[in-house]
Amino acid sequence: MAQIQAKRRAPVTYSDLNSLNGIQKAAVLMVTLGTRPAADILRTLTEQEVEAITLEIANMRNVDSDVVFGVLKEYYHAMVARNYTLEGGYDKARELLGLLGSKIDIDKVMRILKENTELTVFEQFQENKVQQIANFIQNEHPQVAALIFSQLRVERIAEILDHLEPEFQADVIYRLAAMDKITSEVVHEIEGVIKEQMGGMDALGDQVRSGTQTVAQILNEADMAVEKNVLDEIEERDPQMAEDIKEKMFLFEDIGTFDDRTLQLVVGELDWNDLVMGLKGVYDDLLNKFTFNMSTRASDMLGEDMAALGPVPVKEVKEAQQRIIRKIKELEEDGQIVIRKGADVEVVE
Repeated sequence: MAQIQAKRRAPVTYSDLNSLNGIQKAAVLMVTLGTRPAADILRTLTEQEVEAITLEIANMRNVDSDVVFGVLKEYYHAMVARNYTLEGGYDKARELLGLLGSKIDIDKVMRILKENTELTVFEQFQENKVQQIANFIQNEHPQVAALIFSQLRVERIAEILDHLEPEFQADVIYRLAAMDKITSEVVHEIEGVIKEQMGGMDALGDQVRSGTQTVAQILNEADMAVEKNVLDEIEERDPQMAEDIKEKMFLFEDIGTFDDRTLQLVVGELDWNDLVMGLKGVYDDLLNKFTFNMSTRASDMLGEDMAALGPVPVKEVKEAQQRIIRKIKELEEDGQIVIRKGADVEVVE
């Protein structure tokens, strides 16, 4: 007990959920649940965890209602995402809230939980392991796979593609690019297929993502080999579609079209390790474009560090290039640079 007293800090107010660490959120949850349920939970933790949480509780002065709601949302979402079906769910959440008595509007909190934590069939589906999803999709018709992809997150699709057969990759993405509109009846049918084979899912997805813009976003996130395979196959089937996708993509090679002033700003914002890794194996003109817009000392260091790396996996190069692309897009969103890819873009010098 003396050890705990020695560590006590000045009382604090919890007003911002994003500023709290895991221990602090656990402390808020314990206080929210009440003494008896909290004690039951604390008995399952290690001595160090109990000490850390109780210290936070001791230092806690006030907790804003938004923080309480936020912690409860995260708690419930974690229960659902991990399939704790016997311990979690709305009934369990309502039971826990009931322990708080009349001080809290249970119906209001439950509405907030439902609005902010409900997972669709497709959202739950993509929480499975990538290989498990890929095995499921590989055995479906390419059109069905494309319909499923239209409901998933772009970065998740990019991961899944890497686990599919090359010919199947291209076929599915071509169909996704060519897809126009999906009726709710079709989505319901696909939902049924997933429910039947994966189980435990009960809410319909309502966000359909398809077309060349979506495919461009997927391929921007995909592995380099996947990107090349898909674009080559689509170009054979429909050259215009392939061109549309490329125009919507931001490729690493497009950095070579930047004017010197823009590239100098970009280089100054990049992580040095990403720059060294991302430039491994690029064509000479692009590498020279970078070194031309760096100081002599920085250019020499770049060459030395790239040589010191030796052979590196293509995947690591691609990942570094994707981080560079994301930084460039952040700079564009902030208005610091303009990516002049289309002839119809007007700029003022």
